[in-house]
Amino acid sequence: MDFEQLLKELEGIVAKLDDPSCALDEGINLFNRGIELSKQCLTVLKESKGKVALLKKELDTLTREEFNPLED
Repeated sequence: MDFEQLLKELEGIVAKLDDPSCALDEGINLFNRGIELSKQCLTVLKESKGKVALLKKELDTLTREEFNPLED
């Protein structure tokens, strides 16, 4: 599941938990699922942050090595 799908499901859970007619057992199950989804979201974000950091480092290296305005 991608980040957007995880977030959409998590938002749905929050909406259900906000409903006063939500039964206790259902609320506990929804809360548990919400925790799992939150963990998955954090994992995706951490992986994405790592990928962005690597790409930025690569870009910084390329621009320092390949661009010298003093060269003809």
